[in-house]
Amino acid sequence: MVVEVWLKILMKMMKIMLIPTILEAVEVKSGADGFIVKMRDGRHLRCVHNSPHGGLLPDYAPHPAIVLKMEDGTGLLLPIIVLEMPSVLLMAAVRNVQIARPTLYQVVKEMIDKMGYEVRAVRVTKRVQEAYFAQIYLSKVGNESECMSFDLRPSDAINIAVRCKVPIQVNKYLAYSDGMRVIESGKLSTQSPGSDGPLFTELDRPNGKPCVETKEFNLLHNMLTAVVEERYQDAALWRDQLNQFRAEKKANNRSWTL
Repeated sequence: MVVEVWLKILMKMMKIMLIPTILEAVEVKSGADGFIVKMRDGRHLRCVHNSPHGGLLPDYAPHPAIVLKMEDGTGLLLPIIVLEMPSVLLMAAVRNVQIARPTLYQVVKEMIDKMGYEVRAVRVTKRVQEAYFAQIYLSKVGNESECMSFDLRPSDAINIAVRCKVPIQVNKYLAYSDGMRVIESGKLSTQSPGSDGPLFTELDRPNGKPCVETKEFNLLHNMLTAVVEERYQDAALWRDQLNQFRAEKKANNRSWTL
């Protein structure tokens, strides 16, 4: 009887859930150019609210983010601003990058296994003010009547889902109300901020040149991986390289305004 009730609840919730994929996004920002998602391959996705009641987004500096793409035919993106560490660890898991020492998410996965449970699904369920919430669903191996669910941060829930190879689901109404539509995709132009030229160039085509954003992401990834593996001397070296790279990048950007 309990199993039947559990299955009915799952089936009912499935009707209001969408299955997304994880985009390899580096960060998101909002400003004069609109809402921009910076991708690992150097592309920039300019987006607008899907909902006509979404209003104007406040300006904010670049932040690490997990970006989910809805696979229901709409192509809507749900950006979730997170800390740098969960973002980097998620990209490592998505790309099957091996990390020498266990991460928090690997430890959680092993604890669930040791207790005889398995992860069934992860769901991004709601937003309260500016914070998103997710739930993780567990059931006892061999006895699905023993089941439980609890709240997690989406960044943690999604990391666990990827490592446990279980579905990630998003509340359909949340995706439609908070989702973003991509209106332009390409490389950022190197024109000065005051220029009337196009915002993007080389649409959806690599230019064959080294990608500045990818280099910055790789430096950040190497630094955080070294921290996770407790290689603090290496982490300090990567930090110095990252700071130098960002200083040079800032100086180059400033030269365009002179």
